[in-house]
Amino acid sequence: MERERKVISGFLAAHATLTQEASETAVHGYRIAARRLQSLLALWRPLIYKPKLERRLARAINRLSALRDAQVHALRFGGEVQVDSRKLGLPDLFADLRDWCQRCEEWGCQPRVGEIYAMYLGQGLLEHIDIEGRWTPRHWHRLRLMVKEARYGCELLVQGGLASPSWLAGLSEWQERLGQLQDRRQWLKRLPEEALKDEERAARQQTLERQMKIRCRELASWLPALRELALKLLRSGAAAG
Repeated sequence: MERERKVISGFLAAHATLTQEASETAVHGYRIAARRLQSLLALWRPLIYKPKLERRLARAINRLSALRDAQVHALRFGGEVQVDSRKLGLPDLFADLRDWCQRCEEWGCQPRVGEIYAMYLGQGLLEHIDIEGRWTPRHWHRLRLMVKEARYGCELLVQGGLASPSWLAGLSEWQERLGQLQDRRQWLKRLPEEALKDEERAARQQTLERQMKIRCRELASWLPALRELALKLLRSGAAAG
C-alpha cells in the first residue's frame, strides 16, 4: 500500500495548498496530484469501483480547467489572474478516500490489476491513433487526453515493474507536444478578447496558426512511434498475465 498512500497523501497535500492560495503553482500542483489519483482509482477499478468518488474528482479537475488556461495565458502574454481560493468549491474527498483505502487494504497485493490496467492503457491509445480519414483538431484533443491518462497511469506501472521508464519518458514528451498544440488553440480562442491593435491581432493569429500547422505535421510523422509504445503497454500486460 506504500504506492497508494503516497499518491493519496500527495493529493491531500495539494488540496490543502490550493485551499490557501489559488496561485498558478498551486492550481497546477492540484491538477497533477488529482490526475495521479484518477489513475490510481482506475488501476484498482476492477476490484474497487467508487463512481461517486471518481465523478467528484473529475468535476474538481474540470472546474479548474478554465482557471488553468487563463493562468498559462497570463504566463505567456502577461497579465494577472486573481482568484479567491475559497470560491473554487473544491470537494472534500477525505472520507471517500479513507473508505477506498480500507477496501484496498482488505484486498491486499493484487498484481493482476496492474496487468489489466497496462492493457487498458495500450488499447486506449491504439483506439485514438488508428483512425480513418483526415485528422481534425478534435482528434488531436482526444489523443491528448488519452496520452495524459496513459502518462499518469504509466507512472504507477513503472513503480509496479510493468512498464519501462523509457515508456514514461516517451509519454511525457508526447503530453508536452500535444499540450503545446492545445495551448495555441486556447490562445487563438482568446484573441478576440485581447486588447490589441488590428495589425497586432492579425500577426499573432497568423503566427499561432502557422505554429499549429507545423506541430500537426510533426505529430503526424511521430504517430508510428506512439503506436509502438501503445503496443508495448498492451503486450506488457498480456505477457505478465
